[in-house]
Amino acid sequence: MLTRMLLTVGLVTAPPPVNQPAWELIRMHDHGGCDSMSAVVPLSRSDVWVFGQSEPIDDECAGTARPVAQHWDGRAWRAAELPGRHYGAIGSAGASSSDNVWAFTTSDTGESAALRYDGRRWTDAGRSAMGPRPNLSRGLVLGRHHVWAFGSDGHSASWFWNGRTWQRRAPRDVVRTSAVSQKDVWAIGCCQVTHFDGRAWKKAGFPAGRDKGTVSLTGILAVAKNDVWVFGDRDEKVFAAHFDGRAWSPVEVPAPAAPAWRLGDAVADGGGGIRVIADPPDDTSSRVLSRSAAGQWSVSTPQVAGKVIKLWDLALVPGTTEVWAAGTVRQSESDSTSAVFALR
Repeated sequence: MLTRMLLTVGLVTAPPPVNQPAWELIRMHDHGGCDSMSAVVPLSRSDVWVFGQSEPIDDECAGTARPVAQHWDGRAWRAAELPGRHYGAIGSAGASSSDNVWAFTTSDTGESAALRYDGRRWTDAGRSAMGPRPNLSRGLVLGRHHVWAFGSDGHSASWFWNGRTWQRRAPRDVVRTSAVSQKDVWAIGCCQVTHFDGRAWKKAGFPAGRDKGTVSLTGILAVAKNDVWVFGDRDEKVFAAHFDGRAWSPVEVPAPAAPAWRLGDAVADGGGGIRVIADPPDDTSSRVLSRSAAGQWSVSTPQVAGKVIKLWDLALVPGTTEVWAAGTVRQSESDSTSAVFALR
């Protein structure tokens, strides 16, 4: 079981990158405040959505953020007009086609929204059916009639979009999600892994017993039914585990020899390997750990003229080995600029 197999692994020194491609700065945009891009959704190289937030500098990034969205059509970037007057950030986004794009806002006020783009305009997709004050933490788009939303309405909750309205489902504490198909969906909460087989959600048997209080899950990636990854930390040491369809096995992760590193969003690299965001405990830039299909690790860091860069989301351009990243470039303690990078 995963409980027994997910042992804390030591931090190993990563070898220097060999023929590792460099990150390219694709877009920096100042919305006029403390800006950050938190989600990227590439449908192709010429059809990419990025989402995030902007907050007035005079508020010192103190909680009056508004969601923002931009689209790349292969020639130019254009700002998107989002519906309503929503506050907060877009915490996650996804798409099954160019006319079925979703973005999920999260807000300290508990007034989140599920926004949908139909190829012409953005609309608020039936938030009233979720209850009076839903606070969404994560969304997962698997088709026009198959969208999940997770969050709370005073208690942990989940909702399912059937193409017409939202249906409340069993409570589910979800931090991140990843799916192979509509009938092979994985999710993590703080301390457990769950799986949806098309009929019901079931726990994957982790964690249990005395280890529960020491484990924190921070990332999950489902590439295939026999290729699933989870990331997290135990006693301030990072770990990863891989599921081959039968059992979980621990995998050593390269990281600097320092405690409290955090592994976040992960994505397939299109060539049989994976990439995962690694954040240091101090105020330095995020790294991207890459593991090849042969099991070799390398480390890369996007760079912008000596600025601190934080990454929040990775996404693979379908049919390629090109990965895009959404994040922020720290200009000062009270100012940041949204940024988009690509590893081609």
